[in-house]
Amino acid sequence: MGSMSFLPELKNFLKVNKTIYTVRRYKMPAAVVAVEGIGRYKRLPMGTIETKEDLLPYVMQSGFNKVEDWWAKIEYFIPDPKDIKYLYEVKVLDE
Repeated sequence: MGSMSFLPELKNFLKVNKTIYTVRRYKMPAAVVAVEGIGRYKRLPMGTIETKEDLLPYVMQSGFNKVEDWWAKIEYFIPDPKDIKYLYEVKVLDE
């Protein structure tokens, strides 16, 4: 089983809300992943994003209050604008 890491405030959001959308630099398959300290989740690829406007349908489940804040964090972790940005849904496994 793979794993995924999140900033502490985003990990807490995931724990409370059971679902989060996240953007990563790497293309990863759908899989069950461990999130340290909170459990097992299903990672589902949702495609790629190119602009912050692409994030608008997902911002309420991102752990960020505004799309601008989320986009700033994405640019921090993926500073090269040429890099592909992959969107994932991470949700708790059915219990």
